[in-house]
This record gives sequence, C-alpha cells and structure tokens, in this order.
Amino acid sequence: MVGRHADMTTILERCGGALRARGWPPDCMPPPGATFDADGSLRAPLGLRARLRRALAATGAPFVDSLAPPPLPAERLPPGVVPPPAALATWWRHGGHGHVVGLGDGEQLDLVLGAVRCAASRALLVVRDSGAELRWQALLRERGAAAAIDVWPVATVARRFAGGAPLHDFVVVAQPELHPPPTLATVIAGLAAAHVLALVDHAGPELLGISAWAGPLLQFVRRRAAAAHVELHLPLLPAERVAHDAAWHEFLGAYDAFAAMRPSAGFGTFVREARGEPAWRPGLLAWHRARAVAAWNHAKAAACGELLARHRGASVLVFTPDRASAYEIAREHLVAPLTAELPRAERAALLAAFARRTLRTLVGPRLLELGVDAGAADVGIVVGGGFGLADCRARHDRIAPAGIVYELVAEHTAEVGRARRFADAMRR
Repeated sequence: MVGRHADMTTILERCGGALRARGWPPDCMPPPGATFDADGSLRAPLGLRARLRRALAATGAPFVDSLAPPPLPAERLPPGVVPPPAALATWWRHGGHGHVVGLGDGEQLDLVLGAVRCAASRALLVVRDSGAELRWQALLRERGAAAAIDVWPVATVARRFAGGAPLHDFVVVAQPELHPPPTLATVIAGLAAAHVLALVDHAGPELLGISAWAGPLLQFVRRRAAAAHVELHLPLLPAERVAHDAAWHEFLGAYDAFAAMRPSAGFGTFVREARGEPAWRPGLLAWHRARAVAAWNHAKAAACGELLARHRGASVLVFTPDRASAYEIAREHLVAPLTAELPRAERAALLAAFARRTLRTLVGPRLLELGVDAGAADVGIVVGGGFGLADCRARHDRIAPAGIVYELVAEHTAEVGRARRFADAMRR
C-alpha cells in the first residue's frame, strides 16, 4: 500500500461494477470483502459502500463519496415529526443504519419521515407486494411526503435497479422478514445505499440475517394485546378424504425414500431438488394435491358463509389459499375480492374503501396481509395458505386487539400440527 499524508482525503468512486476507494487511510481496517490493488487503492463490491463509509467515519478520516446524489432541497423534505421518534437519534448515531422491531404503522411512518429529513436524501421504500405498496403510498400522501419517498415492491426493484447505479441514497425495507431472502439480498447489494433502515414487525430466527445488512437493533417493542384466536376443526367429505389421503400417502412414500438417501437433508431440500429431479417430482406434486384439498373444501366453504353471516356489518378480512377460492367466496357471498389480477386503480380503490369502512369485507390470498393497516379489521377468517409463521403473524396483525381471528383447519391433515405450532410460537 502506498503512503498517505494525514490530510489526504479518501475518494469513494464507482469503477465499473465495483467500488474503489483512493487514498484509504492506513490506520483504518477495511471490511471483509475489500481488497487492495497494486496502486494502494481499495476495491470492494458496491454493496460494501455503506460499510466503507462507516469505517472511515469511525476513524475520523475525511472522505468524499462521489456516488452520493445531491441532497434533497428543503422544500421537498417531508414534514418534521414533533417529538422526534425515539429511535431516530440512535439510527443517525449509527451512521444511518439499523433496524427496529415491533413498531406500529404510525410509529414506522414517523421514523421513516424523520430519517429522510436527517439524511436529506430521496428514499426508496421496498415492500413485499403491490398491496403493501398501495397502503404505504396512501399513508405518505396523507402526510405530504410522497415527493421524497418512492415505494416499490421488492421484485420490481430487483428487476429494474439491482446492479445499476444507485439512484437512492437511503433504502427503507418494510417487513423484511416477509421478503424472499435471495431477492432481498440482491436488491440490498445492488442498490449500495449509504443509509438503510429495516422495519421488522416480529422478531424471529431471520433477525440475525437482517441485522447483517441493515445494521444494529435500535428499538424493540413488545406488544401483548392481540385478537382472540379461534380454531375451527372441520371434517373432509368422504371423497375429499380419499383424495387427500391418497396424495399424502404418495408424498410420504417419496419423502421417506429421499430421507433414507439423504438423512441430513430436510423438507426444504426435498422441495428444491424435486423441482429439477424427475424422480422426486411426483412426490412433490402429490404434496401439493394433498395441501390443496386441505386448504379449500366443502366444509371450509360452508364455514366461510356462516362466519360472514354471523359478523355481518363488521369489518372482515377473509384470507384464502389461492385466487380461485377467493373468487368463489366473492361470487357466493357478494363480497369484494382483492387479487393481483385486478387493475392497480381498482385495487387501490378497494383498499381505500375498506379503510373508510364504506366497504366491509375483502377476500383475497396475499395482498391483504400487508395492504391493510394493522388493526384495521374487526374479524379475520383464515381459510388456508400462508408460507410460514411470518405470514401467519402478518394476517393476525390486520385484526384489532379487540377483534377475533377464526382459523379454519381441516381435521386429520397437516394443517392441525401447523396451526398448533404457529399458535404456540405467537404466544411466546
């Protein structure tokens, strides 16, 4: 490494698809993944930009970041929040990095607005899907902050911006525990933002991975109040039982054979390999058939009708396993379906009407989990589907603490054990 004068300023610049730091101070330890070139400059992936900045700031070394866009004019900054959110000063002391857990919708919004003012930078808010996108855009418009913050689903960001020049110096990720980890990792590395804030709803095993890119924990809020949870165990019709058990037996035979060959591999490995291996694919397809019978059947359809009648006049969300069941419930009971197939303007209108309570019921498979404000509904009917504990919690969060959540469970299927595991986990 070449010598460096004490008054030399480090220059961070883009070099092809990587980041170069000219004049790196000799007493500053570079982060893992960065290497020195023959001329003494430091080269690193773009995703390490924020770590390089924090390392330089920690040693007091002067630097110029040529990737940083011009600051937002004062007139485009969002309105200030008084008093400022509790985690805001801590986030800024950590170099504009960190994550919070358990904040309510309003608290999350206040923190984002305060952070944008601190960073004086246009922000990109990354959400899971178009339902969450529409909800956040409505909240930002209400607070006069839409001009300073773009809201895009993670898949859109990955497709349009990952690996390109950073257009936003501040990235906020809402509900990162619900995002596909590989897609989110690609987005974070490609955008190379100087500042990051993650808004986690519920702490789980993925929190350690989130902290690796988002930074330290800033605030942890534990909320005890929750809606009542009622499990309704429903029988399958004889023909449904035969179809389910036959498919389940075929799956178990294939999975047992796979486990005998790969005793250290789990179900996730089986799913990944079965997608590309003809020998295991019939077993995976059988698992999907059994799951489909359990998720939507005659008894669940009847129970939905009975519960909608029981709670007529209340604000109700019906979480279905797929679009087909959502449309069936919508046709049978004349309620509004919300699916990704609908035009964007129609989705936005339905969510706005539900927020105003001029529309009492929405039914859909995924977009309701984040498209509706937390605690906005009186009643939740969980028909089936969901991809894990995080999805289950997101659905329950949409229901007010004084409300009730009905979970429809097909008796003598894998849904019974899954419902019990999720219920135990959410009580912790």
